[in-house]
Amino acid sequence: MDRLRAGIALYNAGHYLAAHEPLEARWLEDPAGEREDCLQGLIQATAAVHKSKTGNRAGARGLADSAVEYLEDCARIGVEPLSEWLDRLAADPALGTREQPPDLWLDDKLVTVDDLRFPAAGAAARALAETRDDEIVSAAVEYATADLESGSETSPLVTLTLDYVRKGDPIIRQRLQEHVERRRMRDSDVDGLF
Repeated sequence: MDRLRAGIALYNAGHYLAAHEPLEARWLEDPAGEREDCLQGLIQATAAVHKSKTGNRAGARGLADSAVEYLEDCARIGVEPLSEWLDRLAADPALGTREQPPDLWLDDKLVTVDDLRFPAAGAAARALAETRDDEIVSAAVEYATADLESGSETSPLVTLTLDYVRKGDPIIRQRLQEHVERRRMRDSDVDGLF
């Protein structure tokens, strides 16, 4: 559920490529043959939107057509507006450069990055870091997760990771880097004692 929420929130924030990552990770958790068509449709929809926005019209058209078929059985996710938009995208693959796709809803609630908490926020931050090839943010997520597991909910790394997902401000990224570097230094100092 956390990866699904992360993917939908990233999609709604316009991070279509990043949205693909947690959705695909969730889809791959199930054994082949038992994977949900709805998830496959969402994965293909995010890829179709991304391809349309980056000028890959043939890819956008093919993925939009395929996504609509998979999205037919999505009871928990309000996909009708998305399916209609994807039909239009298949007919006009440049649509994504002119128009935003409709938001997705989960259980009749709009899911935004502001709604995310860990572990969903961690999945979203990891996906953003992966699409941006940002090792620092990946490390920050690992440290934040470890802090949460040890009961430190108010850790600066937890707070900054949440802010990174919600705001994406370069200053937040810089502060994450500073905290990651300090943590690495502390870890190497402790490792050097033994």
